[in-house]
Amino acid sequence: MTAPSPSQVSPRARALFGLVFITLLFAPLFRAGLAPLPLLALELLALSLLGLALWNPGRLSIKPMEIIALVLILLLPLLYLVYLPAGILDGVPGQGAYRANLARVFGEGLDGALSLVALQTQTSWLVLLIPIAVFLATRSLGQQSQLRLVSLLLAIAAFQATLALVQFGASQGGLLLFGFDPSGSGAAGTYPNRNHLAGLLEMTLPIALALLLYYLGRDRSDRKRGWRRKVSFFASLRGHTALVYGALAILLVLGIIFTRSRTGIALAMLGILLTTILYSRRIGGDNVYGPTGTLVVIVVGIGVSIGLAPVLDRFSFGGALEDARWTISAAAIEGLATFLPFGSGPGTFPTVFPAFQPLELGPWFINRAHNDYVEWVFDGGIPAALLILLLLGLYLFQWTRIYSRETWSRYRFIQVAAGIGLLMLLIHEFFDYNLHTPANMVVFALLAGVFFSDSDQADSAPSRRRHKRRTPHLSGAEPAVGTPTPKPKPAGPATDQITNPFLDVPS
Repeated sequence: MTAPSPSQVSPRARALFGLVFITLLFAPLFRAGLAPLPLLALELLALSLLGLALWNPGRLSIKPMEIIALVLILLLPLLYLVYLPAGILDGVPGQGAYRANLARVFGEGLDGALSLVALQTQTSWLVLLIPIAVFLATRSLGQQSQLRLVSLLLAIAAFQATLALVQFGASQGGLLLFGFDPSGSGAAGTYPNRNHLAGLLEMTLPIALALLLYYLGRDRSDRKRGWRRKVSFFASLRGHTALVYGALAILLVLGIIFTRSRTGIALAMLGILLTTILYSRRIGGDNVYGPTGTLVVIVVGIGVSIGLAPVLDRFSFGGALEDARWTISAAAIEGLATFLPFGSGPGTFPTVFPAFQPLELGPWFINRAHNDYVEWVFDGGIPAALLILLLLGLYLFQWTRIYSRETWSRYRFIQVAAGIGLLMLLIHEFFDYNLHTPANMVVFALLAGVFFSDSDQADSAPSRRRHKRRTPHLSGAEPAVGTPTPKPKPAGPATDQITNPFLDVPS
């Protein structure tokens, strides 16, 4: 696929690429976007991205079911803000008793929306604009732009992993370590939560491994056989690139280890195993090492995963509150059942959960269920559960489209790795709440945009200016008048034959 000429690159495409670049770079810097001012800046960037992405919706090439899913995601919180008469609200399961108790405490009833805390639902809707805007902007960009954004993501992950290593070995915190507290349980980078830094690194680890396996092969122009020739590529530029991505993968694994996140380390083991299995027959793009290379890669992947098992026991750490996540989830499920079928309203969990909080968790304020699926259904009821199933169905269906049998390009390698990264975070959400952190929302949306893109879509990336050829190609030029046309020389003997001086007469 050739890069477009400068006249084909629109200012809209350049602006979209620049805004996504800034959003991805800015999101993790200030407490992963959880502070008020950084969150406001991300929401303003999201509005700009939405305006540019929807300015020419024909460029999005989004399938009808994906459009339906996005519309439902945006509409669901807004439906909980529609005014309803008090008589209807009193009859909503679970909400009638809750509203009556609040009326006894405050002397007045709540507002007339289905959400128990309308302001929190409005806030959650505004935050939801961030991942949707990044997803739509990524889908409207071409492959070259997406590859540049993925390169930026790998650079961000490398910085965060390096910072985590420095923090783990530091004896004191400070401004240079982004406010890191060495008395804590693990390194967190610029994130306020070490588990969420592990979520970022586990999403990007499959991409580094995929690029390692893509470049782990001889140049396609080299037709020579033999293992010595196949291994000699390490002295080439392609081999050096493979070594760089291998070192990056090791750095990301070390970063996950030093977060001391039990779920993060376990998912790193799973990610390495899945990546080696899915790419074992695609080394170098078309498996240049054959069945032996496939077996070696699978054995190495299994060995690394098994080797990380003692690390999980040695380095992982669980605090008292983290060890109580099962108690929190059980209480959240009780509240979920109470508010079915409509839930308490999107974003209302921190305010509503104290009504179900067990006494043994009394000293703490529980702001999350430590299981996003339970919390989403707690807030949104059966409509949220159906929406989750729809999104998971679209994700599984996309795997049938991109995991094909033909030779994979570099872009297809990254697409499959993005799908693995999405799976890692989706599993992590059973034990944590990464998708409530704006920085991880942005990364998740970027990977989803790459994963759901068409592999053969045209590129709209900003590209370098190419000068036109000033001299016509010789193959298309006509001979001048009067110029003798050279006669074709007769075919001589093959280069691997011996010349016979008696039979081979020169012309």
